[in-house]
Amino acid sequence: MTDTLREQNDRIAITDVINRYGTTIDGGDYGGLAACFAPNTVVRYGGGREFHSGEEVAEFVKGMTVDFVAQQHLLANHEIVIEGDRATATTYLHATQIEREAAGGGVVVTGGIYRDVLVRTDAGWRIAERELEGLWRERRELTS
Repeated sequence: MTDTLREQNDRIAITDVINRYGTTIDGGDYGGLAACFAPNTVVRYGGGREFHSGEEVAEFVKGMTVDFVAQQHLLANHEIVIEGDRATATTYLHATQIEREAAGGGVVVTGGIYRDVLVRTDAGWRIAERELEGLWRERRELTS
């Protein structure tokens, strides 16, 4: 495989795992979410919250999303730099979450940036380090 073709395939695989992170959350697939991460990962969501495995991340996210009946994580503007079996990526986040009636019944909209280090593993590209920079968060009343 030429370097160009390999790099294109790597970019697709990296983008896929970053996007899978969002779709597994939205689908409540916490096993799939955990699988997005490499062993010995370091994930920082801000506010002193740091996790060291995909399972820890999945358990945290599951607890943070229990009050939502629906959510949609849109991940875009992927900037990826590949250096052999490591890569860095910057990805924009726009998440919309609908609260259960008992939790207020509103809409929570969040914008932010993920900064990742990814590694090639036997199972494919995985997130080895992730840091979320939250840019804004807004709560709205749900309208029909």
